[in-house]
Amino acid sequence: MVDLHGRAALASLVVLLTACGAAKPPPDAPAPTHSPTAAAPSSPPPVAAASASAAASPPTEPAWSDPDEKPDGFVLTTLFDKKKPRASFPKKSAGDADCFTTVSPTGKHAQDYVALAAACGAPTGLLEYVAPVEGKLHNVHDPVDIYKISLLGGFCYRYFAVADAGIADLDLLIEKPGGALVGDDKTNSPIAIIDGDKPWCIAEDQTLEFHVKVDGPGSGGYSFGVWARPKR
Repeated sequence: MVDLHGRAALASLVVLLTACGAAKPPPDAPAPTHSPTAAAPSSPPPVAAASASAAASPPTEPAWSDPDEKPDGFVLTTLFDKKKPRASFPKKSAGDADCFTTVSPTGKHAQDYVALAAACGAPTGLLEYVAPVEGKLHNVHDPVDIYKISLLGGFCYRYFAVADAGIADLDLLIEKPGGALVGDDKTNSPIAIIDGDKPWCIAEDQTLEFHVKVDGPGSGGYSFGVWARPKR
């Protein structure tokens, strides 16, 4: 048997369960809707490391190298001595002062030297006294080459030096051992000639130094040679 207090508690429990059941949505009720979450903005693609590195590192100049360099100078061998018969020298057929005006530089030193010698060598009565030598200069790393030559008294000489297009002004200086300057070219061009209007004559045997030098900025190759004829 259930007492009055038990019946009251049972009635309260039934009311509570009925209320909870009413709070549930019916089976056919639509599910609640939710606002979609906004997608996070995408970050820009990273800059390629190679491209950034290339932009920050400009190309550099190749390292300078001249394995044939001799700081003390080169001693050049002469091709004849005073016993050379005068009859073996060619007859003069061109003027000393204007022979080189027929030469049009191409910017290639070896080719331009051949053209200069063809115009101002044998046609002006000269023979090759020192075979042409080739070198290269750089206004910062290697601005000058030195050549030592024994010259014969009683002869007249033409000294020819021709540079590549990379050297706008090639200088040729003649010094005595010890540094005293005795001659230099007066041109401002890639072609250097001592005394452009006449040969350079000496009375006595002597050994001189020839400084082939780049004047101002520039770098490139050059050719240098010496021609001679008896003093008349």
